[in-house]
Amino acid sequence: SGICQKPEAKSLEIAVLGEGEECKMSVAPEYQVHCEDGLVCTTPALLGASGICQNPEAKSTQVTIVGEGEECKSTVAPEFQVHCEEGLACVTPPNRLGASGICLKPEAKSMPTVMAGEGKECKMSVAPEHQVHCEEG
Repeated sequence: SGICQKPEAKSLEIAVLGEGEECKMSVAPEYQVHCEDGLVCTTPALLGASGICQNPEAKSTQVTIVGEGEECKSTVAPEFQVHCEEGLACVTPPNRLGASGICLKPEAKSMPTVMAGEGKECKMSVAPEHQVHCEEG
């Protein structure tokens, strides 16, 4: 038998940083690094990524850039956008606002289409870059 007692509260020492310094908010609490009052931790759209302590009125200067064949997001709010390297274009499926695209050279007018013949598996309910279309007929 024992005695019911309240466990001792463990206090976490939270690191607090100023404007322009690196913050970490999407990690376990014991590893978080917060911004001073009045600042926000602006992060790219990558889970676990570090951010920068910024004034909330300041525009984010941290932009995520990806290469050819990688997923891009140009039809979402600026803080969630993922841009292509210089010389590439983010090609998205038509009429699908918010859909991810693929970084392609400008001469590629549309996303590459994978085709499957009769009796082969097709996939249409997945992200555009993973779709497999049925051949005509």
